[in-house]
Amino acid sequence: MEKIRTFIAVNLNPEIKEYLTSLQNNLNIPETRIKWVEKNNLHLTMKFLGYISLEQTELTKLELKEIASRYSPFIIRLSSNIGVFPTYKMPRIIWVGIKEGISELKELYNSIENKLSNKGFPREDKDFSGHITMGRVKYIRDKTNFIQILKRIEINNFTQEVNSIDLMESKLTPNGPIYNIAAKFPLLKQ
Repeated sequence: MEKIRTFIAVNLNPEIKEYLTSLQNNLNIPETRIKWVEKNNLHLTMKFLGYISLEQTELTKLELKEIASRYSPFIIRLSSNIGVFPTYKMPRIIWVGIKEGISELKELYNSIENKLSNKGFPREDKDFSGHITMGRVKYIRDKTNFIQILKRIEINNFTQEVNSIDLMESKLTPNGPIYNIAAKFPLLKQ
């Protein structure tokens, strides 16, 4: 039985993707190895589903269509600084957060969690954290210097309207993942 690697996301507009890519280029510092997320792959994850069957994919689409119909489009705004997971002492993930629209994102996330957990999908074991992963740290020689550089960066407060949630297909390749929109669900509530 064929399984597809999937996740649910809010995709970003080209302007934000372009801007975040330019930030990545500014962070290409000697003696660091960071696997940057490709421009086309930058997104906001709502829920990672993993490998699911075609039957589960169809079920997920029905649920997402129903969820999307209950929400109106809303605005998100990037937060003004770059963060790291799990800590500054051990930076593994470099990300940009969301400052405005976070309560709407959390509401959407909770609806997705509730609906899909009722259909047998496991719940996340951590709270929702609205963020855009920019890169995964492989190696940093001078962490202190790198963190100081990160903390000095002021992010432009770009905004975008969120008008759909997307079911994404993720194909893993030796050159990194390739993401495609499997289905788009417009936020329709008037």
